[in-house]
Amino acid sequence: MKKKLAIVLAVLLVLASFTACGGKKEAAKQEANVFYGGGTPLYMDPALNSASSGSNIIKLSHAGLMGFQWIDGEAKLAPELAEGYEVSEDGTVYTFTLREGLKWSDGSDFSVQDIIDSWNRAASDELGADYGFLYDVIDGFPNNLNLVADGNKLIVTLAGPCAYFLDLCAFPTFYPIKAADADAEGTWAIDPEKNIGMGAFKMTSYTVDDVITYVKNEYYWNAENVTLENVNVYLSEDNANILANYENDTASFINSIDPTEFARLKSTYGDELVFGDYIGTYYILFNVHKDLSPAGKQLTVQEQSLARFALGQMVNRVDLVENVTQGGQVAATGFYPAGLADGYNADVRSAAEYGSWYTGTNTPSEVNAAYTVDQVEACQTLIDLGYAYEGTIEGGDIKFTDVPVIDFAFNNSGANALIIQRVQETWNTFGITATINQEAWATLQVKLKKGDAEAARMGWIADFNDCVNFLEIFISASGNNYPRLGRDIGDYTKASAVTKDAGLGAYWGPNGDQKWADCYDTLVKDIKACPDPAQRAQMCADAERMLMSTGGVAPLYFYTNPYMLKPNVEGLILMPTGDVIWNYVKIK
Repeated sequence: MKKKLAIVLAVLLVLASFTACGGKKEAAKQEANVFYGGGTPLYMDPALNSASSGSNIIKLSHAGLMGFQWIDGEAKLAPELAEGYEVSEDGTVYTFTLREGLKWSDGSDFSVQDIIDSWNRAASDELGADYGFLYDVIDGFPNNLNLVADGNKLIVTLAGPCAYFLDLCAFPTFYPIKAADADAEGTWAIDPEKNIGMGAFKMTSYTVDDVITYVKNEYYWNAENVTLENVNVYLSEDNANILANYENDTASFINSIDPTEFARLKSTYGDELVFGDYIGTYYILFNVHKDLSPAGKQLTVQEQSLARFALGQMVNRVDLVENVTQGGQVAATGFYPAGLADGYNADVRSAAEYGSWYTGTNTPSEVNAAYTVDQVEACQTLIDLGYAYEGTIEGGDIKFTDVPVIDFAFNNSGANALIIQRVQETWNTFGITATINQEAWATLQVKLKKGDAEAARMGWIADFNDCVNFLEIFISASGNNYPRLGRDIGDYTKASAVTKDAGLGAYWGPNGDQKWADCYDTLVKDIKACPDPAQRAQMCADAERMLMSTGGVAPLYFYTNPYMLKPNVEGLILMPTGDVIWNYVKIK
């Protein structure tokens, strides 16, 4: 019986092969299966989302006045819902002309008023969106934006010239939605019947921790050039599962990969593994309300900034990128990443006015070659602050005995687990204990927003290529300001009497005696208004210096974007800002 079955199967295979060779070739299914990593987004509402993985999912069903398109073989920023725009001579008034006949994905008419309503909602104090502060470039922010509808024209009056305003118009926070149908919690956006947008695709199903499915939006303004019929976004944080789906040909694209797999994947798949350009910084953040005082001594808030900086300085960043992340990343020397511009310098990290905070991250110390120059400096800082210790730097066995335990949270995506383990091991070498807690990305975001985290891994990818984007994270009003600089204590319960007002007190600035809003927020505001490029560059350098002096951030490396893409996928747009655009993809 088994032999007969085998013969029948063999005949069927031969017939199938004959049909495939002699008959008409079947067209490739125009469907893409995507794994971004990061699990289920906290928000699918364009105004409320502040995560890069969520942003790329939102781009499928929503669009802005500007967007990324293929132009003469290059991916460039270009008019999207707008067919064009004009700018006044002084750079403060933008007039956008909408394309004719625009419709929402449900077929209803789209108007300039929809943009005005969406922008007013996203900027409002009432919504309290993390990215709401981005609208402060518009006159009348936050609750009375200077926006005027004139037929099919939108007239936007800015508070002052803004070199990156067109980039903002391509950013999800500026995407129009049906504002009248949206709720303040963003739950409308996970309901396929309510998630109505202007993008190339429309949502058909949403399942937490599973998959979000999309089909082509026949009402998209450029639908005739959209080939994909389906895009399925799988919501996983499991690197092994993500890679297995790529290797069994289920996934078309993945960008959350365990670095221990890089060598094998490069050998097996060649150019399918890419270390793409990325303008971003991976860093440790410390909650400034955490008291790091040694036993029997109370450090001032300013002294605790030195302790935080020392903890970050202990990490060998070169070792980290060469032996842990292994994806072509560059060891961080400051918070601004390599390749970031300031309007005067194309790459701030190579500009004279910007300093370096980790000069000996991989240089053996002359005191003891077992330690780097930076590690010795960090140890000396802790000694000078009064921390107790055993052993000596000279003997290579120094261990601090009264540094408070640090609760360290992270989400398991990409190389996060390996990175945090290396940081933990490094600190343990010096007697410093960190308890590490793995949490789902959505859960960790909630924890960070409430201020209920002592330390965490974090990354920031440029939304637009200007220093302001990296500075605005930490202004007092920013919902992404997780170190709580200029912010109240939130839900954190372990602060001491000294650190409970660290965020709001007058402990910051060049002399350590200003409130964060008075020194940092004011400087960022001045940077945004400064018309002199050289002066502005110096101010950007000063702002980074002010941020680094708090010790609230410890940059580890500058990103690359490791991803894998099937060779039959053509036309995918990947920008160094992390934007992934599927609108014009074709499956060969």
